[in-house]
Amino acid sequence: MESDLTPVEYYFDNSLFGWAVKDRHSRYLYGNQLVCRYFNIDPQQLPGLLDTDLTPDMCDDYDRIRQDDCKILSTHSMSIALKTFDYGRRNRLQSFLVEKRFWQLPDGSDGIICTYIEIANLYFSTFLMPYERRPFVFTRPAEIFTDKEWEVILLLQCGVKQSVMPDILGVSFSTLRNRLARCCDKTGVANSAALLRHCNQQRWDNYIPPFFLKKGHVSIN
Repeated sequence: MESDLTPVEYYFDNSLFGWAVKDRHSRYLYGNQLVCRYFNIDPQQLPGLLDTDLTPDMCDDYDRIRQDDCKILSTHSMSIALKTFDYGRRNRLQSFLVEKRFWQLPDGSDGIICTYIEIANLYFSTFLMPYERRPFVFTRPAEIFTDKEWEVILLLQCGVKQSVMPDILGVSFSTLRNRLARCCDKTGVANSAALLRHCNQQRWDNYIPPFFLKKGHVSIN
């Protein structure tokens, strides 16, 4: 181990995942080599930057990012987000699952640690059904639902509460209720719990609709 690295820094720098640390103002303090490569930035340039500095495509969603960070700091809860941006600024649109947790900084102040997991060889069922791993798919597994209805199916699969779904999808609660009703009608089930079971039985649990692959940031838990 190099003498100038702490054990934590050594672990981060040799990890297979991207790691970054933010302060309580959502400014980045640290990023390992991998996460800096994702952002196409030198690690020395990272401290003090915001998400919008690294990925300008997320400017429209920054209020949501900041609210999510504030919630983590105040409740010490975990958040999982889906971020999509141009990987390495090479016009390669790529998505990442980002797990964010409360982290106490060396000076005793509050911060957030972020784990970036590139969606490449990642399996959705790793999180949902560890005993059966199948890869993500980006084309509809069936034509029974519209893409807007598939968006609701994905959020159900992620365990997102219906009270939160309208904010994520940018629709009213009545619109969400209508989409759920149509999904239930099309599958012949009575409620969202039965709809979820039906989709799992049909193996429709690993489709990511286009809405969640736009450049930007979407909280999913």
